[in-house]
Amino acid sequence: MAGSRAASAREPGQIREEAALSDTARAPRTSLAGVEERRARPRTGFENGCTVRFFFMSNADLIRTLTDMWNSGEVDGVSDLYTEDAEIRTGPHWPEVTVYRGRDEIRRTSAEWASMWEDLQIELHSMEEFGDRMVATGAWRMRGAASGIDGEMPIFILFTFREGRIALLEWFEDRDTAVAAAVEARG
Repeated sequence: MAGSRAASAREPGQIREEAALSDTARAPRTSLAGVEERRARPRTGFENGCTVRFFFMSNADLIRTLTDMWNSGEVDGVSDLYTEDAEIRTGPHWPEVTVYRGRDEIRRTSAEWASMWEDLQIELHSMEEFGDRMVATGAWRMRGAASGIDGEMPIFILFTFREGRIALLEWFEDRDTAVAAAVEARG
């Protein structure tokens, strides 16, 4: 194909045909007909530059997303909001003081917790930011799967964030204790 004869010695159309068959020449062909007319048209491209915006989720948005996902029943998806090595620590006011480690254990525990209730909703009341930490207050609203009894439990959680995800979730008995822990950790 190429190299056997000089371009001027090839038959008319042969160069175009060889280029079309070449593995290295697969770019779309554009006609120059009407080029002046196209240049006169208003431009809609990026000739004046473009602005690229990176959207990231704020810590407050992350908590709102967690709440929305949980309330809509996306319990498995909630674990994706945590870092791979995340921890959930229950407080001394819980029946069992426990640490859940890693995204998989958080997923299993969340699914188990959700399965005990016919309905389980998080109501978010407030969020206070302390650097890479945030105290969220609110309530669990629930209905027992076996009993059908409605209940409500106040929640006070200290979240610690890393790289746009939840690295640590700590349960506290009251807001003041959660805020004190956030301030102490901040140094």
